Amino acid sequence: MTEKIVILYDNRAFEGLTPDWGFSAFVEGETNILFDTGAKAEILEKNARALSINLSDIDGIFISHNHWDHIGGLKTVTKNTYHVDIFVPESDAEFFEEEVGERGIVIPVNDPTVIAPGFFSTGMMPTGMRDPAFEHSLVAKTEKGSVLVTGCSHPGIEKIAKEAVRLADKKLFMIIGGFHMYKKEDTSIKKTAEKLLDLTEFVAPCHCTGDSGIEVFKEIFKDRFIDCRAGSKIAF
Repeated sequence: MTEKIVILYDNRAFEGLTPDWGFSAFVEGETNILFDTGAKAEILEKNARALSINLSDIDGIFISHNHWDHIGGLKTVTKNTYHVDIFVPESDAEFFEEEVGERGIVIPVNDPTVIAPGFFSTGMMPTGMRDPAFEHSLVAKTEKGSVLVTGCSHPGIEKIAKEAVRLADKKLFMIIGGFHMYKKEDTSIKKTAEKLLDLTEFVAPCHCTGDSGIEVFKEIFKDRFIDCRAGSKIAF
C-alpha cells in the first residue's frame, strides 16, 4: 500500500530545491517505486538528498516513456542499485536494455500488468507520435483509493484516466504528473479538466501541463486541486 508520493523533479520547485524541465516521483510505501528519473542525474540526486530520499532504497523503477526528460537519471540510479527491476514500455525494451546493461533487469510491459503488490501499469497506450510510439502510466493503491501517476500523458490524460478507472473499477482518488497541455488553448484545457471531474477526486498537475494549464485546473477543481512541484510530499 502506497503511503506517500514525493516529487523529486519538476519544472517548478519549492525553495531549496532545483527546478528543471522533467519529471520524477518517489512512490513510497511497503514497496518503493521510482517513477521516471528526470532529465539530469545531478539535479535528481541533489533534490533527493534535500528531501532525505535515498535513491538506492527502491524496489523498482517505472519508466513511463522514452523521452530525455524522463530517463536522464536512469544510468546513475542503476549504478547504486543491484539488479533492480525496471518496468518500461515493451516497444522500447531493447533501448533500455542497452542503456542499463547488467545493472538492471528490464521488464517489458505491453498489456495492463500488476508489477508489484498494490501497483499496476495501464499497459502501453499509443501516443500518436513516432517517438515514442507508446507510453504507460502507474496506478498505486492507497488507503484513500487508487492514485494514477503519469509521465507526460502523450496518449491523452482523459484517455489514460478512463483506462485507469476501468482497471481500478472505481473513480480515482488522485491523478499526479504531467498532462501535456502546455501548447493547448485554455478553452481546450478547461473541457478536459471538466471531464476529469468525474474520473478523479483530486488532481496534482505539473511538468508539461504548463503554467497556464495548471491555473485552469486550479480554477476548475478548486479545493480538489493540489499544488504539485519538486518538493511536494503528498501523503495518503
